[in-house]
Amino acid sequence: MLTDYGYEDTYVAQVKAVLISLCPTCEILDLTHGVPPQNVRSGAYLLATATPYLPEGTIIVAVVDPGVGTARRAVAVRGVRHAYIAPDNGLLSLALRDDPPQCAVALDNPRYHLSEVSATFHGRDLFAPCAAHMANGVPIERLGTPIEATTLVSLPDIEPEFRKGVVRCKPLHIDHFGNVVFNLRRDRFETLHRGTGAAVVLIGKDAHETPLPWVRTFGEVEWGAPLAYWGSNGYLEVAVNGGSAARTLGIDNDSLLEVRVAR
Repeated sequence: MLTDYGYEDTYVAQVKAVLISLCPTCEILDLTHGVPPQNVRSGAYLLATATPYLPEGTIIVAVVDPGVGTARRAVAVRGVRHAYIAPDNGLLSLALRDDPPQCAVALDNPRYHLSEVSATFHGRDLFAPCAAHMANGVPIERLGTPIEATTLVSLPDIEPEFRKGVVRCKPLHIDHFGNVVFNLRRDRFETLHRGTGAAVVLIGKDAHETPLPWVRTFGEVEWGAPLAYWGSNGYLEVAVNGGSAARTLGIDNDSLLEVRVAR
């Protein structure tokens, strides 16, 4: 499970109660329930960091759903390694990039929902029962109407912009420490620019440029100094040694980072 439900209310417990009631043998792993509220982009990143380590065949219930109750689709998707149950709002964008979808359905078969479905709590009333039925062996095809995987919503700016000599990056997630994860993956960058030098520059809202040292680890800069580095999940990150890069450098979801490749 991955949600933005938080830890103060009983929302997570209600979802788990439905799962356990319908599938008593299921094992539930909490990836996180601390996704920033309604932040689909951050949820997409966090989901993608966990899925490579899950046992093959895991059923993932992911709910960051600001459009709950609207015309947005509720979907189930079977990838090469896992199955996903989520709103079709881009939350699966990064996970499905690494685990390509093999089939997908809209969750419109009421047989596999709770008898009453709240307009504002599909996690409990729709996603959880569908996941439990899948865990009990119900094929994904029975959960609803088949849809083309190519029609699944993908988040905008989920990939960096590659220009001649410059890679323009946008934030994906700000973690607990204030480190900011940008949407440039190490494997993609090194495939295109292996062996070339590069400089990292943060572009402020007033177009002010802040060069950042690109290092391997925090200890290579002074305490309180900013840095750029490849994070443990393979993305380019910006941090402040001993502090919060988001707060110190004023980075938010609209910030821009440029990686300037030396010729």
